[in-house]
Amino acid sequence: MRIIRVRTQGDTIKFDCPICQAKSLSDILYMNIQRHISTETYMLLCRACGEGSVWKQFDRKDNYNYNLRLVDPILPSAPQASADMPEDVSSDYEEARLVAAYSPRSAAALLRLALQKLCKHLGEPGAHIDTDIRSLAKRPEFGERLIKAADTLRIAGNNAVHPGEMDEQDIDNICNGLFGLLNLIVHAGITQPKEWDAMYQGLPEKPRQAAEKKDGRA
Repeated sequence: MRIIRVRTQGDTIKFDCPICQAKSLSDILYMNIQRHISTETYMLLCRACGEGSVWKQFDRKDNYNYNLRLVDPILPSAPQASADMPEDVSSDYEEARLVAAYSPRSAAALLRLALQKLCKHLGEPGAHIDTDIRSLAKRPEFGERLIKAADTLRIAGNNAVHPGEMDEQDIDNICNGLFGLLNLIVHAGITQPKEWDAMYQGLPEKPRQAAEKKDGRA
């Protein structure tokens, strides 16, 4: 979760805007949501983009010395999905990105589901994820490390929804890394073959056909 320290007697602060990403001067606006009730909630209005982000005060020492925790917008800290990730897989991936900061266990379970769907796009039946991964292990484009990545996603996702199987702190510690593992599998199974095929098809036709004839691929 995004946290900033406020140490000022003024009504402005310089911060990295979560909306436009600019390091900008921002106006600190106290949000009086309901009369006579202190919400300890602020809006930081970015002077670069004109947009406001909502922050909750905590660890207050006095009126000019406190911390703020970002409430809105939600900022996923995990990497974005690969551009080649199939749409139904990336849908689960993006949902996992949104909830990861609040529930790593939920994110791990969603990434396991995304992996199961990805296996189907990689030519596997998609019914039993463990069987699919064992089948992928026999294919030349998937080395030992990528199979370990797939098993890490599968085991972490399974244990996230089975009490006592894996410590919650352990899932917290590896959660962000799980996103990168899924992207690696997409790169090996979809992106690289597509790039290699495109390069091969760009070769002159006659020598390409001659090579295919020699290899019995024609």
